[in-house]
Amino acid sequence: MNAIWLLMGLLVLSYLGSSLVSGRVLRGIGLPSGAEYVVLGFVLGPSALGLLDPPSIAAFEPLVGVALGWLALVVGLDFGFVGSRRVRPSRIALGVLMSLATGCSVAVAVWFAVARGVPSLDPADRTLLAAGVGAVSAETTRHAVLWVTQRYSASGKVSDLISDIADCDDLGPLLMMGGVFALVPQATSLWPIPFWGWTIVTALIGVVLGLIAVVLLGTDFRLIQSWGVLLGTSLLTIGASARVGLLPLFATFSMGVTIAAVSRHRDEIVAMVAPTERPVILPSLLLAGAHLSPKAAPFLPWVVAIALAARVAGKLTTGLVLRVASPDARETSPLLGAGLLSSGAVAMSVGLAFSLRFPGPIGATVLFTAAAAAVFGEFVGPPALRATLRKAGELAAPERESLFFGRGLARAARDPARDPARDPTLIEGGGPPGAGRGEA
Repeated sequence: MNAIWLLMGLLVLSYLGSSLVSGRVLRGIGLPSGAEYVVLGFVLGPSALGLLDPPSIAAFEPLVGVALGWLALVVGLDFGFVGSRRVRPSRIALGVLMSLATGCSVAVAVWFAVARGVPSLDPADRTLLAAGVGAVSAETTRHAVLWVTQRYSASGKVSDLISDIADCDDLGPLLMMGGVFALVPQATSLWPIPFWGWTIVTALIGVVLGLIAVVLLGTDFRLIQSWGVLLGTSLLTIGASARVGLLPLFATFSMGVTIAAVSRHRDEIVAMVAPTERPVILPSLLLAGAHLSPKAAPFLPWVVAIALAARVAGKLTTGLVLRVASPDARETSPLLGAGLLSSGAVAMSVGLAFSLRFPGPIGATVLFTAAAAAVFGEFVGPPALRATLRKAGELAAPERESLFFGRGLARAARDPARDPARDPTLIEGGGPPGAGRGEA
């Protein structure tokens, strides 16, 4: 497949994503993590059917970088908010610390395992590998929480707590991966700067350009001018950070957080950009799947296995800590952490950014770990979260339904006369990735 046909396919997939959030089709279609598009990309990629050849995939790498940066901007604009409700600072801190604790525990486990199993690997490469795997293992995707709470009409203190935690833990993997990129910056300076200094520089790039965007947006919100300001400043942020070898995703995330915190037009901006998230996510996940290579490194299978085991242990442990730290979670199941195992677009984005910045066995291992965590979490996370909310008494009585479709279709299957296409009130499926931001 040449680049033109691949471009056409990505545009069709982007249009499909736009339709899924426009209200013209059922909202219950799709898995919360978007893992099916990663699997589709892998099947079509060089490691399986080979319909997507490496030169065609490589031609889209600059566009992938821009797409990932834009996704991070959208996530940053929504950071600290669940819909229009602002998350309490204590819960923001708790969510970030929980994700960092999980990511660091995975990184430590992988570092010691690689030190013992692959002693020939350079210490610097070992650090990159361990930190990268830890970063892609830290997230709990908010889409899985929305998927369960909307599909089963869950509401209550535990539902709000888990939604807040999942909404705020995106900072953890982005901060860790920002530090990883800062270990090997391409820029030079008059004075030596440690990696944590370069991490701060990455955030400052986003903060400064975010403030510039706020000034340019002004006091009078106008849709057309606002698109120009956001697109221009985001591209400048992506280009400036990539030029010096830092993480563009962390820079644009910082830019989004700055705009949301300072601009008086935060709600209008979120409503404007939220519908663009899923149309960008789907092609990005497809290309991420096409980059997967299970034979890229001899140590890849057991590194992935160790990372998954450490991620499960880390999430279970942080779940126990959450039960102690928050009064709202003390009556929940001790397996609360299992409901936080779902990962999604943020983990895949930082994994893909890592593989593009560090091509080779290390980058391929990190990206494959992100994909494995997303697929594994799809089987474990939503059922465990559903069981947790049921025990807390916040789950509505479930109806028979399929994996990909909501209750409206299941009801129509029992009574064909009640077709969701004829009666929009029957469409009650859970939201796909990105549905919760603009519609909350």
